[in-house]
Amino acid sequence: MRTSTPTTQGSGAPGRPGFPNLKLGSLGLGIIAALALITIWLGIYRIDAGHVGIVKRFGNVIDVVDPGLRFKLPWADTVEEMEVRERAFSMTLEAASQDPLEIPIQVTVNWLVKRSQVKDLYVQFGSLDQFEKRIILPRLNDTVKGVTSGYTVNDLLRKRVEFRDVSMATFSKRMPDDVQITGFSVVNIGFPPEYTKAIRDKQVAREQAETEKFVLERQRLTSTQTTQSAEAQRDADKARADGRAYEIKVQGEAQADAIRIMGAALAQNPLVVEYRKVDKWSGTFPTTFMGGDAGANTLWSMPGSGTPPAGATPRAANAQQPRQ
Repeated sequence: MRTSTPTTQGSGAPGRPGFPNLKLGSLGLGIIAALALITIWLGIYRIDAGHVGIVKRFGNVIDVVDPGLRFKLPWADTVEEMEVRERAFSMTLEAASQDPLEIPIQVTVNWLVKRSQVKDLYVQFGSLDQFEKRIILPRLNDTVKGVTSGYTVNDLLRKRVEFRDVSMATFSKRMPDDVQITGFSVVNIGFPPEYTKAIRDKQVAREQAETEKFVLERQRLTSTQTTQSAEAQRDADKARADGRAYEIKVQGEAQADAIRIMGAALAQNPLVVEYRKVDKWSGTFPTTFMGGDAGANTLWSMPGSGTPPAGATPRAANAQQPRQ
């Protein structure tokens, strides 16, 4: 009788029973390890500095996390970053002044989200871009227009700091408590062309008035100088005239004194006159003689040439000297 030994048939090599089960187990472990690595990879995330992470699980906000390396549930949790640093929002608008004139104004608002209010702000308003579009833009536009209507154009020029402070205070009161207004800047205030032209014309007129005032002042100074020169010349002429009059007066007084003294001397010495006559005589005799009392109307012509005789001198040699 033959006996046979049963053998196990399989796809493996003969004589190595159980190998297919071992291969299937290794494959399963690999798949599990891969799934675990993928889960870990998808669950790890990072939040940058200056931001916070808003963790949502199936769309519901469950937590707000700080910067750093974090972990979430893959396929269940999603994370959205929100900036908590200071932001700047700028806009340009047309606002009517008290005049009224349409004025282009550019303003910039600096603001930030309070860390403790991040969750509430996100739930109520969404992302920061949506908050700026839905809240900041319309309220800032209305605030600036309302404040501008209380100022004239000239006031906006002279009270720009006051306008900025009032606008910031008014805008801050209208913002929710979730945010903080840290700054408000009036970047530029434009003016209509007609107003700019009016200011330019006014400035030109002011400069012309200043020029005319300068010309009038110069003419006044010139006139003053001319008047002063004329007065100085008049005073000089008067001084010269006074000096001349005084000189004439002194000379007259001196001459009068001389004549008086001479008259007194002649009264005391009558022969001085005769002496002066003889002293002045040239020695020529007269050629015409008028008669005496009886023949006063008779004109006699004397013979001779009027030349003194030979040996005669122009002056009488024996003339007696006058007594001094």
